[in-house]
Amino acid sequence: MAELVAYQRGLDPDQDAWVTNFFTENHLAYEAFPDMVASPEQLNFMVHLGYDQLYYPCSDVLFGAIIEKRAETILTSSYTRIWGRLERLVREVVVDAYKQQYLLSLLSIKYNHEILHKVQLPGRLEKRLLGIFTNISEIDRPLAGVKGEQNRRVADFLASANFKEAFNSLEGLAIEQETTLFDVDLQLHLLRLRRLLLLSSVRSIWQSDRPPEKETLRALMNQGIKNREWDWLCNWLREVLSGRRRPCILWLAGRSGEIVFDLAIIKNLMKLGIKVILAVKQGFYYHRVSFIDLLEDLTLDRLLEGADLVCDAHISKNELLRRMDSSDRLVVVSDGTQEPFNPLLSSVTFARAFKEADLVVSRSPGCRETINNSFKFTRDLISIIPGDDGQVDFLLKLHHPATIRFPQSALRRKAEELVDMVKREKEQGRKVMFYSAIVGSIPGQLQTAKDVLNVFIDYLRSSLHDVVIINPAEHFEEGMDADDIMYMWEIFQRSGNIDIWRFQSVADVEKTFNLMEQKVPPEWSGKDATYSTGCTKEMDIAIEMQRHYPEMQLIGPPLEKFQRRREYGVGKLYDRILAEGT
Repeated sequence: MAELVAYQRGLDPDQDAWVTNFFTENHLAYEAFPDMVASPEQLNFMVHLGYDQLYYPCSDVLFGAIIEKRAETILTSSYTRIWGRLERLVREVVVDAYKQQYLLSLLSIKYNHEILHKVQLPGRLEKRLLGIFTNISEIDRPLAGVKGEQNRRVADFLASANFKEAFNSLEGLAIEQETTLFDVDLQLHLLRLRRLLLLSSVRSIWQSDRPPEKETLRALMNQGIKNREWDWLCNWLREVLSGRRRPCILWLAGRSGEIVFDLAIIKNLMKLGIKVILAVKQGFYYHRVSFIDLLEDLTLDRLLEGADLVCDAHISKNELLRRMDSSDRLVVVSDGTQEPFNPLLSSVTFARAFKEADLVVSRSPGCRETINNSFKFTRDLISIIPGDDGQVDFLLKLHHPATIRFPQSALRRKAEELVDMVKREKEQGRKVMFYSAIVGSIPGQLQTAKDVLNVFIDYLRSSLHDVVIINPAEHFEEGMDADDIMYMWEIFQRSGNIDIWRFQSVADVEKTFNLMEQKVPPEWSGKDATYSTGCTKEMDIAIEMQRHYPEMQLIGPPLEKFQRRREYGVGKLYDRILAEGT
């Protein structure tokens, strides 16, 4: 693997301008395209970045060549392959000769325009051209018939007597006198996994109606896999079976045909108690499985019966965890893109699924370029792609050692410990007050917000008798993001133990600065809890809880003022700016 590109902003203005141009031309700059590109906080769900470090969704070699303006050779060969795929697609699916030629001419014009300056990443170029193709051709599901037939062939193969006989054979099991039942159980699961992975490389199974003969099939299935990545995965599953972990896997789907093997593997993994989130493409990307394929392909629709398909691209952490915890169903999401794995353009839902996973499994060859670079991810990631018949290629990237993770269990435990504490206080006759306040909603004012909160809580504690006041700032731990905080506090807030829920008012802010012997700074003038999206979400919860507990008091700004800020910044400790005119 190449070394991380030694680029540092602020040293060469011309190079800085070129790098800025690279990100804007590829529509990867959050500052320029905030509604398309992941915020730094959302990106940190997936990629561990150092201070002021730029993330690029390509190989180190390619990025280095682009910023040094010597990428023509590398890019030209990639661009040529893209045009070849696109031309074959148009000729294959567009029947009308006039429309076919019109599309090819239009795409050629766009293609030549986009490649002129040799700064477009191949994946971004291909996405743009495919977008033009699907819009102009008006074909809802290009290659749908081919993909559907491939999926049907694999499903028929897995239901065949030849497959079942070979798959259920005991060949390969090593049972000695000292072998335990645990060892047998582990061997069985690993044998099933290995056989399905090996078979997923045999393209003739879905590309023709004549799958391998029985003896060939048996030989293919019982080949060994010998590499350190497979050993790592075996040890990972050993821990699962030993009961030391009940993890979640985010499974990045590959191509049609292969997806049916994937679903068979996922079914076996879920029998071990592993939660699985299946991620597919948002829209058409050749033979990659897309969300619409799941809805329209008869084979996939049948195989996914009972699965929980998440259509919301901006699902909250709480809702995602609720879906994962509510049943043993497979959860299916879209990654929000129509190109190879690109964390900068992934949907909020996908980013949150990545963050909640213990292991990410990628089954797409196209993902290798954005995985096999010098960046480290926040989760262990293993890429498993088919090679020639009976061969599987592995790439393992362990998570960055500095990654701080607050798993659901830890956050829930912190909330439950707090609930137990206030219950004990209430048994002593004390009232419980929860104070909702601005913490990170004013950019650049995080520390001041904490100081304001702490000073005012100290004032309330000295003024109120037998009232236990919960100060959220006192329960923050380094590494927590807003998703973690909101999840933890909602558990506490819905426990029914709050007697008084107080929301920060303008008067509170003014009183605090008075106590601090300071004038109210301009950025704090007129600010209260209604300026915070987090507090707005908490007011919604407070209103709901008051219906269940009418005796709970609500103190603070009027409800109608909380309607200004409805969109919670993903992973942020501050919010999106109020819309103009608000």
